[in-house]
Amino acid sequence: MPNLLAIDTTTDVCTVALVADGCVSEHTRFAPRLHDRHLLSMVDRAMKDATVDKTALTTIAFGAGPASFTSVRTAAAVAQGLALAVGALVVPVPSSEVAAETVRLATGRKGVWRVSRPARSGWRYVARYAFEEDAVHCLETDELVPASGLGTDVIDAEAFDVSARVVASLAGGRIDQAAHPALALPCYVQGDSPWRPSA
Repeated sequence: MPNLLAIDTTTDVCTVALVADGCVSEHTRFAPRLHDRHLLSMVDRAMKDATVDKTALTTIAFGAGPASFTSVRTAAAVAQGLALAVGALVVPVPSSEVAAETVRLATGRKGVWRVSRPARSGWRYVARYAFEEDAVHCLETDELVPASGLGTDVIDAEAFDVSARVVASLAGGRIDQAAHPALALPCYVQGDSPWRPSA
């Protein structure tokens, strides 16, 4: 198992998890709009607590959105910068998949559901997932949907705390998709711009 660092800054909770020697340690901090102030020290703390040197990292994963531009870019920039410095590969993990897996783990829900997360005012990111016994599988990737027209098959993932531990577990299944840091990009939704709302 590789030494894997996972980061998520896409919600009000800043969270970091380290998988090393088969053990997982996680640090979280509720820090709305302050992730940039805490993230690097949280990474340092996780590495120190596990007595793992940064140069031993082989993979760095991050919650890749879609989410607010600044929050996603904070995690992406730290993941890419650290990976370049230590020679690690990067795995971007879609935030809707993290949300769906978080819901599955918390509720044991099964079947096909749409997962909703906040976007800009009046809009939601919505993706469709199959919830199975031991995993979730994406059927339709994120799209921007008016909050007023979500329907009844939608789970509000905002009610569940995001965990870098979940990012790490999902990234573990994507190690073969790990990329050079410059190629590991966040997920965006076409037309998702606060300056030109979709019709």
